Amino acid sequence: MSFRKMKVKRDIVGWIAVIVFLLTVGCGHREQADISVDGFLAVEHPDSARRLLRAMDTERMSRNDRARWSLMLGLAEVSSGDTLAGKATLDRGMRYFDRHGSDSERAVAWYTYAKAHVRIGDMEEGIRGYTQSAILAEKALAGRGLDDSLRRRTETLLVAVYHTLGLLYFEQGYDAVEPFAKAVEAARANGNTEQEGYSRFMLASAYCAAGDYRQAIETLSPLVEAADTIPFHYFAQQVRIQNLLFHTYFGDWTPGQLLAARDSVDLDVIRKAPLSYGKAASEDTGRSFYDVASAIIFHRDGQLDSARYYIEQSLNCRDTFHQGSVGLFNLAAGIYHDRGDDARAYDYMQQYVSVKDSLFEVQRGAQVAELERRYRTANEVAMREASLHYRIWILGLAAVLVAMTAVWAVVSYRRKLRRRSEQLSESLALVDSYRESHDSLTSRLDASDAREAAVKRLLEGRMAAVRDIAATYYTYGEGERLTAKMRELALSPAILADVVDMADLYSDRAVTRLKEQFPDWTARNYDFAALVIAGFTPQEICVMLDMSLNGVYTLKSKLKRRIAESQAADRERLLGLFS
Repeated sequence: MSFRKMKVKRDIVGWIAVIVFLLTVGCGHREQADISVDGFLAVEHPDSARRLLRAMDTERMSRNDRARWSLMLGLAEVSSGDTLAGKATLDRGMRYFDRHGSDSERAVAWYTYAKAHVRIGDMEEGIRGYTQSAILAEKALAGRGLDDSLRRRTETLLVAVYHTLGLLYFEQGYDAVEPFAKAVEAARANGNTEQEGYSRFMLASAYCAAGDYRQAIETLSPLVEAADTIPFHYFAQQVRIQNLLFHTYFGDWTPGQLLAARDSVDLDVIRKAPLSYGKAASEDTGRSFYDVASAIIFHRDGQLDSARYYIEQSLNCRDTFHQGSVGLFNLAAGIYHDRGDDARAYDYMQQYVSVKDSLFEVQRGAQVAELERRYRTANEVAMREASLHYRIWILGLAAVLVAMTAVWAVVSYRRKLRRRSEQLSESLALVDSYRESHDSLTSRLDASDAREAAVKRLLEGRMAAVRDIAATYYTYGEGERLTAKMRELALSPAILADVVDMADLYSDRAVTRLKEQFPDWTARNYDFAALVIAGFTPQEICVMLDMSLNGVYTLKSKLKRRIAESQAADRERLLGLFS
């Protein structure tokens, strides 16, 4: 699938989300009328909702009703643009329910709280609120203290929460499979077949967005089989179009099957069915969904004239474009390019770039304004909270200081006099102890330095003697007795071990580091390296280790190459010792 077709697919999936959201809000049954109507009025008509709520006598309400009233008023204030006051009102209601509300009441409260933050544009906090609402609703349903009516309302709320979470994930580009799957399960447990159908429709769209077309087709198949029995005929046609697109992307249907499935879509229902509370408008961009699907199918089938006709139909009925529909220019450019009309294709690509740039500028301006508004709001809240906290801390600190000063003035002076004499005695004792320790340490250091110098002279003399013995043997190695004696003196294991230890000592533990960093060397390699590091000539080494002179040179080169090719930390330093 080309990049252009993949982009058109993503745009179409975005339109599906908008359509299903309208279906859920505008055409679904409101079994939970008290929550849905209040939320709808607070969001869609916030000024009227604020006047109605403020006209109520809160003094005559119970604490539970007053907290619910605060949540609705906060939602209305946020929807009208008064973010700071709305958040404060919402927080009052949330504090009550967090302390005194049952799990089902807290679930409803978090649902309202999340709706308000989504209205503000704080998607992260909104998703967190809906997630909390889902957790509390599941916890309430797991308990046994709910009557049938409250249980049914909580189940309905759980379906709405998971469905809304899925829509938010979908709009933000996240993986929405899990929330929509939970919405389907919750709707099935609640017996709400209509909401189960909407959630299943969106679950299939989520699988499609993730590229799992086979699973999308399997998920949508129950709705496709029951399409003729769905009361809301517009939704039934959308199910058919969705199934058609899934098979188009999956590639398991022939062009003939795709066109036959397209013919089964009732175009008259799509054109006339209302999508919201008002009368359906002919210029409604949602009506071009069928045209876009037709353009994609005909383009893929190679019927470029039909594809051109439907893409033109879709573009002609649009006055404005958004991120979800700007890809139509890209699709149109591809159709005209395949028809050989590169001039029109180039013109559509220019329009695509122009609209894309303008949308980017608008989006950037909106983001800047939103960030500025959030910054100002957060700054005001932070300043107010900081000022209140500062005053509280100042008063508390002043009270604590006064009490501590009174106690300290009475007790500390007497303790100060008593401790002064004790501290003086302790200081004198510490001075005496320090002097004794200093004298002892100095004497030990002097003795240690003397011993070290003596050992050094002894070892250097022994090493010189060994070198002389080796040189004498190499030069005057005639006679059996002289040979045996020289070998006994120069090649004894004790002498060799002493030489290795001395080489390690005077080369800053170079032999020890070789053993740590090259554990796979043989003992003879370590002895050879120690003699090289100690400064023995190749002739002396061949005597010490009973090797030939060529063998000495060969082994030295071999060990240097191993060190150079390794990743040892002291590689350069060790190579310097072998030079």
